[in-house]
Amino acid sequence: MTKTPPQGQAPPVPQVIVADRQVIVCQGIGSLVAQIPEVELGAFATDKASLKKLLSAVRGPAILILGVRLADGDLTQVLGTVRKDHPHVMVVVVAEESEFAFIRSAIKQGANSVCMMGQILTSLPKILGKLVEGHSIVPTDILKRLTSETTDSLSRREHEILALLVDGLTNFQISARLGLSENTVKYYLKAIYQKLEVNSRGAAIAKYVAGNY
Repeated sequence: MTKTPPQGQAPPVPQVIVADRQVIVCQGIGSLVAQIPEVELGAFATDKASLKKLLSAVRGPAILILGVRLADGDLTQVLGTVRKDHPHVMVVVVAEESEFAFIRSAIKQGANSVCMMGQILTSLPKILGKLVEGHSIVPTDILKRLTSETTDSLSRREHEILALLVDGLTNFQISARLGLSENTVKYYLKAIYQKLEVNSRGAAIAKYVAGNY
């Protein structure tokens, strides 16, 4: 468990571990991470054994950037193990366009964020910034793709409101963004809670991000 730093002392900088079956991919992502001041680049892993060793050695906050395959295991196996054995580690899953099917699986398994390889230069710094602040995030473009591929009971407007909830907007900000009254937003939220079978904003966000709707 990460300890809270004494008052007046800066919190420890999260260490970023990069794991993918290809060393060249790890190096490419690592070179980008090294330019982000909010985090510190750690080591690379290409198989389950080396990843386990690195994660077991972590003593402070850590972020794992995980490709969909290691040399001896795929995303489902690896992410499941990480979530079980190292629940404090925040995980970002990175996928190629041809691997988009893994994105929904990653979110359902508890990934804190996802990123497409083709957008990594612009998306990853923003994602890591949010994770350092303690917030999970699904980029809006990925969220739109996921929702457009899903047949469910939520209306288009309810999807729009949920996406803005995920982005951290208040009811007032949502009403201004969508051109609705604040009371109308509250009405939609009530309907959303009923459809998702939850009774709080946080629970609705968690269920929506996980794709459980």
